[in-house]
Amino acid sequence: MSTEVESVVSMADPQDEEGSKCPVDHEARQVWLKQAEEADAGKEKCPVDHSARSVWLKHASSAAEDVECSSDELPEKPVYHTSVKLPEEREISSIPRTGTGANWVYPSEKQFFEAMLRKKWDPSSDDMKTVVPLHNSVNERVWNSIRLWEKDQGGEACGGIQLTSFKGDARKLTPRAWFRSALLGYSKPFDRHDWTVDRCGKTIDYVIDFYHEDSETLGPNIYLDVRPKLNSFEGVRLRVCKSLGL
Repeated sequence: MSTEVESVVSMADPQDEEGSKCPVDHEARQVWLKQAEEADAGKEKCPVDHSARSVWLKHASSAAEDVECSSDELPEKPVYHTSVKLPEEREISSIPRTGTGANWVYPSEKQFFEAMLRKKWDPSSDDMKTVVPLHNSVNERVWNSIRLWEKDQGGEACGGIQLTSFKGDARKLTPRAWFRSALLGYSKPFDRHDWTVDRCGKTIDYVIDFYHEDSETLGPNIYLDVRPKLNSFEGVRLRVCKSLGL
């Protein structure tokens, strides 16, 4: 875990500075989409296994920040510290990484598992086949939401916007999330991310609140509230224009 978000990527080399962490936010995205379509068709199956979803909601989005990531097309083989048998293949995201000419690369199931172990969360290896695709899928949704905000804003002139950095902080409520929870009685988001985007040399910050909700038709679901931060003239301009329907 942000535009209402329809919309977490975690990819940063261990030696990368904090600003190089990967986002929100690939999933065998086809799995998620297929399950969602089946649910829409009236089947009982939920798009995400309940127990695995609980693991992700509690831990996975934060674990992501502790996972090794890369922007290389063919990243070097990570160093693993356990003998658990999990896939080591990594999926390349659709998210361009600023200044590299390549996209962010998502962690493998084994990387994600070991990251959760390092944080002493006692993960189940069986959950990774759901947790990792969900993590990747949500990041892709975040990126798609940001692209909607950025449509026709000038990024096309240089080949499209790129993601510079990503940071999560579940303990820090955004003003909107505080207002919704403290004054309107809504649930607090389970996570919050800040993504920095490059638009042809111009920096725009986005904030994303991640909520979970249960749908009668789709079962467990993740709702994203993605919007530009109000820390710059450009962020304010985008928000005002959207509110006016411009």
